[in-house]
Amino acid sequence: MNSRKRLAFVLLLATAAALALAAASPLIAQRSEEALAEQIGAAIEAGRLDAAISDARRAVERFPQSAQLHQLLGATLFKKGLNAEARQAFQRAIELDPAVPQNHFNLALVELGENHYAEAAKALEACVKLQPANAQARLLLGRAYHNLNRTLPAIEQFRKALELQPQLPLAHYHLGYAYQSQGNLAAALAEFEQEIRLNPNFVEAYWLAGNIELGKGNLASAEDHFRRGLRLRPEAVPGHYGLARVLLGRGELAEAEEAFKKVIELQPQHAEAHYALARLYQQAGKKEAAARELEIVAELHARSARRSSGIAGSRNP
Repeated sequence: MNSRKRLAFVLLLATAAALALAAASPLIAQRSEEALAEQIGAAIEAGRLDAAISDARRAVERFPQSAQLHQLLGATLFKKGLNAEARQAFQRAIELDPAVPQNHFNLALVELGENHYAEAAKALEACVKLQPANAQARLLLGRAYHNLNRTLPAIEQFRKALELQPQLPLAHYHLGYAYQSQGNLAAALAEFEQEIRLNPNFVEAYWLAGNIELGKGNLASAEDHFRRGLRLRPEAVPGHYGLARVLLGRGELAEAEEAFKKVIELQPQHAEAHYALARLYQQAGKKEAAARELEIVAELHARSARRSSGIAGSRNP
């Protein structure tokens, strides 16, 4: 037997042996896939995202029909901020196994992260169809609907999320926000208060509740909300601005002036604070100071108009 025939014979034997081994142990490939999944998951948990991405890329090359490995690849890419590639990986996972709710949920996270609300809603609708008791998916679906100006379906999803998980963080907040957009301020305030009770470190609920109370003329309650929020986040512009409006409403002009100045110190381009300060100076008879603030307001509005129109050559952003 010449060398070429000997090599061909050896290769034939090796192939036959491999086939026999695979027939005898059909779960070897599956165990290898699971081992790779565990390895990638461990790298993600350890924060070694570059290594996880590298491992996941090799894994899907080895097992191109694995929905699980494509999902893990998408997760690592998403954590790294590589949204376009993450979207492709999650879409491939869905193609391979559309019956897994997590695949649709993960795709929705990518779409929400880029404000693609229609695409996110579609993915989340698929998720809740497969997993109706997924409260978090219903909360996110409500957010997508609300951003698409579908307020009634959004409210329905927020309510369902709370039925499934009454203490779900941010569910009362988003439900209150949806009520507020309808003009139902009483219902909105109740939801914001409930969010504060369940999630006391979430400051946004304090600002919105405070603004509603301020609009109703309940200055003491409004002040309480703004001050409680500021204790959590002392440099928060919405809190200082709300507090300044409360002080102005009480006629405490000196204190309001300092509060508006604090807002401007934190956010120099806060046009509403400059305008309020101008009106305050007018009431106090400080004409020059009022005129100066009004000039600033005019310039800020002009800058905003230039940005909106895309006029070239404006050096001041």
